Amino acid sequence: MMEDVGEICFQNLLSRSFFQQSGHNKSMFVMHDLIHDLAQFVSGEFCFRLEMGQQKNVSKNAQHLSYDREKFEISKKFDPLHDIDKLRTFLPLSKPGYELHCYLSDKVLHDVLPKFRCMRVLSLACYKVTYLPDSFGNLKHLRYLNLSNTEIRKLPKSIGMLLNLQSLILSKCHWLTELPAEIGKLINLRHLDISKTKIEGMPMGINGLKDLRMLTTFVVGKHGGARLGELRDLAHLQGALSILNLQNVENATEVNLMKKEDLDDLVFAWDPNAIVGDLEIQTKVLEKLQPHNKVKRLSIECFYGIKFPKWLEDPSFMNLVFLQLRDCKNCLSLPPLGQLQSLKDLCIVKMADVRKVGVELYGNSYCSSTSIKPFGSLEILRFEEMLEWEEWVCREIEFPCLKELYIKKCPKLKKDLPKHLPKLTKLEISECEQLVCCLPMAPSIRELMLVECDDVMVRSAGSLTSLASLYISNVCKIHELGQLNSLVKLFVCRCPKLKEIPPILHSLTSLKNLNIQQCESLASFPEMALPPMLEWLRIDSCPILESLPEGIDSLKTLLIYKCKKLELALQEDMPHNHYASLTNLTIWSTGDSFTSFPLASFTKLEYLRIMNCGNLESLYIPDGLHHVDLTSLQKLSINNCPNLVSFPRGGLPTPNLRMLRIRDCEKLKSLPQGMHTLLTSLQYLWIDDCPEIDSFPEGGLPTNLSFLDIENCNKLLACRMEWGLQTLPFLRTLGIQGYEKERFPEERFLPSTLTALLIRGFPNLKSLDNKGLQHLTSLETLLIRKCGNLKSFPKQGLPSSLSGLYIKECPLLKKRCQRNKGKEWPNISHIPCIVFDRQTTNEEVILS
Repeated sequence: MMEDVGEICFQNLLSRSFFQQSGHNKSMFVMHDLIHDLAQFVSGEFCFRLEMGQQKNVSKNAQHLSYDREKFEISKKFDPLHDIDKLRTFLPLSKPGYELHCYLSDKVLHDVLPKFRCMRVLSLACYKVTYLPDSFGNLKHLRYLNLSNTEIRKLPKSIGMLLNLQSLILSKCHWLTELPAEIGKLINLRHLDISKTKIEGMPMGINGLKDLRMLTTFVVGKHGGARLGELRDLAHLQGALSILNLQNVENATEVNLMKKEDLDDLVFAWDPNAIVGDLEIQTKVLEKLQPHNKVKRLSIECFYGIKFPKWLEDPSFMNLVFLQLRDCKNCLSLPPLGQLQSLKDLCIVKMADVRKVGVELYGNSYCSSTSIKPFGSLEILRFEEMLEWEEWVCREIEFPCLKELYIKKCPKLKKDLPKHLPKLTKLEISECEQLVCCLPMAPSIRELMLVECDDVMVRSAGSLTSLASLYISNVCKIHELGQLNSLVKLFVCRCPKLKEIPPILHSLTSLKNLNIQQCESLASFPEMALPPMLEWLRIDSCPILESLPEGIDSLKTLLIYKCKKLELALQEDMPHNHYASLTNLTIWSTGDSFTSFPLASFTKLEYLRIMNCGNLESLYIPDGLHHVDLTSLQKLSINNCPNLVSFPRGGLPTPNLRMLRIRDCEKLKSLPQGMHTLLTSLQYLWIDDCPEIDSFPEGGLPTNLSFLDIENCNKLLACRMEWGLQTLPFLRTLGIQGYEKERFPEERFLPSTLTALLIRGFPNLKSLDNKGLQHLTSLETLLIRKCGNLKSFPKQGLPSSLSGLYIKECPLLKKRCQRNKGKEWPNISHIPCIVFDRQTTNEEVILS
């Protein structure tokens, strides 16, 4: 087979170090740097990478193109392809953060790609492409077509003309509901990936694709289409196959999966919302779907039958390592799975009628004198959403290899848990309100999560000595947990009766991370200091807690949320500074005495966030300490502090501050002094809802600023022509909200460096001024929101560089911009991404 030959070649290259395994993803491989340089040299004029703004000439003999996918791809980017007619490969590559929400100009689809009649490899993955032009049928030499993660609704009938196509990738096309009948003409197709689509049935004639090696999904249609029996003729299938909508099958005899020994990962699924009549038929269907005994992974989902098939308990499935039984609502008991000696991962979910799990699960080996122990290889066991399950008979079962055990949302389970799990490293018991038992003896356990299970107790004081992470939530009674010398992380949440932290906290000598949330009765910490190694502390929604203990010198992160009575000792004249090591501090709604913040006491702070502190009046540095070293501070955010009136006299001595955000400070009249000289590293500046600020400081804004957003600051907006934006050579993004004039922008207001402009909340705006926009030759993104009176764009059009136009809550403008109908459409049709209202990513993504 072609794939086998390719595998041999790849392994030979791998063994000779042409490739090496990726450090980020073990299933991927990268080319060694030296080999990459050699490959580039050898490929010469035939291969090239396309980069935006690339000026060098591309050889007319170029055949293979790759490029880094950007959020917006305008047709101009592909101008270097104008003189090429032998292109065989068109391959966009994903950069981190650009796997989704990318846009491609319609002109590329209609005018650029169809002309490459020699094309072999074409990928449009991750673009918001909704259709393919019929002209794609002319790419008759195409071998590989990747449309994964697009918004394609329907494939054109002309796809049946791609007779040389070998791979068609449609995974994650969430809008795709059908395949055209013409797909049956693709007689050379070897790989068809339709996983995670909304396809409702397979076209007739799918059995004609005799060379198929990979078919990820077979959907049995309700009204016509291919029947399940057509799988019989696909003799070369291998890898993973999901068979969906099995409620539409009455006879599965013809499938004969036992002969398909290369299928090693199978999913059998019924529609959970289907109305099924004869349950006996569904039982027989699953019985006839017996796979080859080489299968490695098997999932049975939403099965309507009344009992599981006999083949599921067959010990001859020696390769089966993963089994999932999900939502099999009519089965009263579980099959004897303990006999599957290779099974490593067992997941049992939503078995609605199962009330007892007992000896029937463990199989004949448990009941006989044989030396074979049930579940001899099992490493992961999950029971989830078993709403009627009451009892687990497991006291004598050893589970010698079990490493992870999850019991979640089993509200009626009363007993029991295994006594001894020698290799268990992770245990989660969640929402099992009636469970009364002791935790297993698990000397190797590292992670323990207990949620809504008051009566689960520790068997002995020394049984959790290896525990590194403990999560306790919605537990009224916290039992003695014994010695926890190895504990590194402790999370306590929603424990309403917890009034004080036990003194044992101080003895947790390895504890580095402590998180306490929504403990409404918590009033105090023990008098003794916190653990000596503690570096990270979060206290959230503890309304009657009044103070923190001493001895927090090792803390690097302190997060305080919604603790209205908590008083922080922040005076700069304290005999000992407990916060000297802090690098990250958040204070959100704390005690009434918090009226000022002494910056000089936090010399190592990198991130400071103060929110919802109604009494805060100032951030200050005492006289004589303005030389203090605050070079570590990189981010400062102040939000909803209505009484804040001042920053330190002389400004903020924070030369490495990169982000400053000030919001909802209604009494603040001025920004920090000397921003242009003291904040030389500032790149991001937000000023929102600060109505009394009327100007930027003398000297203007820092020259390195790249992002500026001004919202609802009327006095500041009134003097906008004095902002001096033209003096900011690196400004790329500008956002303005709350402007009252009818025209915008004024000439010479906006700098030519802008790549993104966001206009929001201009209720009186009637027109955009061409004189203020025409020089924006780098503008890529324009967002217009809540401009109800805006009807049109400048007659001269928008900047030609624009690649993304977002129009939200502008009804008049929206009507005039309708595709192929509106009066403004000819002026904007060249823009690859035009989105109205909520049909796009949220505004925060655009701002980023």
